[in-house]
Amino acid sequence: MKPDKRLAMWSGIAGIGLIAVGGFMYWRQRSIASASGMVSGFGRARQAPAIDGYSDGNMRTVLRSDNKMPIEMRLATIQDLIHKSVQDPEMRKLALQITARCEERDKMCEGHAIYDYIKRNIRYTGDVGPIRHPDGQVEGIDLYQSARRTVEFRGGDCDDHNILAGTLLALNGLTPRLRVVKAKKDPDWSHIFAGFTDTGKFVALDTTLPGNSNFGVEAPYHKAIDFDA
Repeated sequence: MKPDKRLAMWSGIAGIGLIAVGGFMYWRQRSIASASGMVSGFGRARQAPAIDGYSDGNMRTVLRSDNKMPIEMRLATIQDLIHKSVQDPEMRKLALQITARCEERDKMCEGHAIYDYIKRNIRYTGDVGPIRHPDGQVEGIDLYQSARRTVEFRGGDCDDHNILAGTLLALNGLTPRLRVVKAKKDPDWSHIFAGFTDTGKFVALDTTLPGNSNFGVEAPYHKAIDFDA
């Protein structure tokens, strides 16, 4: 969850011919979304305009660019990946298998089962470290992956974990939310985690926190914005 002006998307053929979409982001120009405390109700923003693309015959990359890349535009890419991942029948199959032992309509059991699955199977890892790009600038690459790609790769950062979590929640009938947060010392929004609401209370699925017993736990933060998934 790092800010910049350029973004690229992977897409590849998966399963029975459906497109599983992933992507990566080049973060360069920092910008801070205006927010005071907790702000809710943002709708779907547009993604950054596509400016380039290429394919290796199996997976396609689409490069997107915007001068500022505000937080709403960054979240639009995550929302788009969740939207596409929810349409993948293999993800529906996995989602129902994960929660098969839960009683019907037991949201807490289903949410906990999804949390446990991701913690057991998806390693938290950083993205591509700083490398020299053709224009001479040295910077890292923030990778965005579809839910299926994250399961396939068995690793990803907070963006990837929460594309997967949001997909699995939605496919079990729970309404996923995406919470973006920043610490007081941070100049910009620095972390994202998924969650859902049960009996009026937000339940966090931050699968990137250390340890295996943090279902419902949120690390301390100074400000947050909630987005629809």
